[in-house]
Amino acid sequence: MKKNVKINPIKSISNLLKRYNLVLFIIIVVCGLIYAILMLTNILIEPSADSAQTSTATSSSTDNSNNNTTVFDQKTIDNLNKLKTSANNTGDQTLPAGRVNPFSE
Repeated sequence: MKKNVKINPIKSISNLLKRYNLVLFIIIVVCGLIYAILMLTNILIEPSADSAQTSTATSSSTDNSNNNTTVFDQKTIDNLNKLKTSANNTGDQTLPAGRVNPFSE
């Protein structure tokens, strides 16, 4: 005669957690670290709203309905405006004593 075996679902879940507790812990920790890294990356990449300017560039394809929006912060724009062009370069750069200009002939 067969005995009727009853499986308690709570006990089976408990046994499963006891057996795989280290694996589950590692999975939860790794998922938490990935989430934290993604959130920090998102915070660092996103420019602040008060110093951002938007510039729109249209694609060169025949369909001009695809617009690309690029955002530059004001600090970057100021740094780019400070750069000198080759026309503004005077060429009379003096080197410290004892140094030789490797680009001169």
